[in-house]
Amino acid sequence: MKTTMRLVVAAPVALALSSAVAQLEIGGDLLSNCAQIDPLNRSGDYAQARDKARLCLEGLEQKVQGEVGTFFLPEVAGWTRTSLEQDSALGLANISASYQKDENFATVSLTGGEGGGEDGLGSLLSGFARLGLEESGREVRVAGLPGTVQPDGSITVTLEDGSFLSFVSPSFDNPDAALAGIGDLVNAFPVAEINQTLRAE
Repeated sequence: MKTTMRLVVAAPVALALSSAVAQLEIGGDLLSNCAQIDPLNRSGDYAQARDKARLCLEGLEQKVQGEVGTFFLPEVAGWTRTSLEQDSALGLANISASYQKDENFATVSLTGGEGGGEDGLGSLLSGFARLGLEESGREVRVAGLPGTVQPDGSITVTLEDGSFLSFVSPSFDNPDAALAGIGDLVNAFPVAEINQTLRAE
């Protein structure tokens, strides 16, 4: 009788496990979804096509961010990179690198909405940030792009896709000191190349 009870209890557990395994599908990388969008769209499965498109876009965004990350060079104008981080949260993609030259440190960060000019929280937040930057600080241009030097010495460049690139150093905490202290880093950083890569996205 005890043996029968064990089998009766085990049967539902086995069914539950097989059901759980049936829900889990292992796919390829995110970009493999791109090729599936058109066939699903033509067959009228728009919900699936939409989901594949979202995954495809996420994969493309990762590729673009990875490509842009290569522009944060190991050495720029005598500044040596000491760290590099890439992440995204709340629809904002961020690449940040720390640089050192002699006893001075600087951080270069690229922030923008994921998916370029797509609508969403990331674009809204980066838009508010840009508006705040434009309303304060001294105007500059870097690689032909508009920028500002803030009262705290941070230098920010607005890229054509709406992202912004910022240069900050605790060693230079006012506009004149920042322009003199990290101006060489800003001037030599591949701003035009980053702008071109993001604009082509």
